Amino acid sequence: KMIPLTDNLVFTPENINSVSESSISIILKNQEFLTSKTSEILLFEDEDLKWSEMTFVDKQFIGYLNDKPCFFNVLNSESILSEETMLTPLRGLLGRMPDALFTVCSRSLQLSDWKRNNQFCGVCGSPMNSHETERAMFCECNNLFIYPRISPCIIVLVTKGEEMLLAHNKNFPGTFYSTLAGFIEAGESAEAAIHREIYEEVKVKVQNIEYFGSQSWPFPSQLMLGYHAEYSEGEIQPDGVEIDHADWFHFEDLPQVPTGNISISGQLIESYLNKLKN
Repeated sequence: KMIPLTDNLVFTPENINSVSESSISIILKNQEFLTSKTSEILLFEDEDLKWSEMTFVDKQFIGYLNDKPCFFNVLNSESILSEETMLTPLRGLLGRMPDALFTVCSRSLQLSDWKRNNQFCGVCGSPMNSHETERAMFCECNNLFIYPRISPCIIVLVTKGEEMLLAHNKNFPGTFYSTLAGFIEAGESAEAAIHREIYEEVKVKVQNIEYFGSQSWPFPSQLMLGYHAEYSEGEIQPDGVEIDHADWFHFEDLPQVPTGNISISGQLIESYLNKLKN
């Protein structure tokens, strides 16, 4: 029985389940989600799973979906899928689900990846155990806690009046352009990362940095911190390593860019467009 996917779903992340009522499960296999043939995420109630022939190698509580306990289950590699279902990567579902469900999928993907990659202690080599009260893998050898990894990144829309600085990454398809982004280094502030990354990638300096908002980006574990910044000085010179082309684009003549319903890059662009038009 499929739980209807409505826009009024509310998800609350939690680490420990304190509710005894029946739960909702989302299903993963090889970092892909069990969906219908039309790529709609499937949510299962306990009763559905009881009668299915699916078997699982991992199950983790992730929080409450509309006040019901919500879990993700990882399918056994031998489990057979029914003819009405298929496995779909999360990238293929972007922009096609309510925000709350994206959060469920994002959290599931990151926690599944974290547990799979931290099965043994990096100090003594013994198998790690799930901690009883914290979301952590634990080893007694050194009271070692391994928490889910989150990698903070900055993503910045640089503007100059009615123009936006947009770049084409070597990995982007065709003529797709986006805002500049990069990882924050150890010991570095977000603002310092903005100045460093933009100069490294396109040899431009910026000023008047203003925080916009953030987005979890589970490919595999980024937290994107979005900013607006104004051009200060410099001529655009793509680094040729990550960025193979970058340019100023007038707001009325933009290339293909991400949309706001998919990524914070699109939200940054749309917010600046709204500012210019108003």
